[in-house]
Amino acid sequence: MLGFPLSNIGQEMNANDKHDLKLIIYRLDDLDKKMEDAHQKARADLKFIKNNLFDPEEGLWAETKENTRFRENTTKAFWFIVPASIATFVKLVWDYIKGT
Repeated sequence: MLGFPLSNIGQEMNANDKHDLKLIIYRLDDLDKKMEDAHQKARADLKFIKNNLFDPEEGLWAETKENTRFRENTTKAFWFIVPASIATFVKLVWDYIKGT
């Protein structure tokens, strides 16, 4: 059940067992440090991504707002230029037909 005999529970550890235990503790500490480093790197990466996406001055959100503003202004200009061009074309056609 436990993986070791219950008769060994009260006995002292020999030198080899102590060495193995120290090695396991060392490896676990090393693994803990590596995991903490990985978490710090992940936090830094997430902060970088968050700043690049949602920074109101330079992020992707700012670029999206700027593109939306450009499209809105372009649409306003489109509604002025296209009808004026169509009216000019119709007048040229009308003058040509009327002139002949």
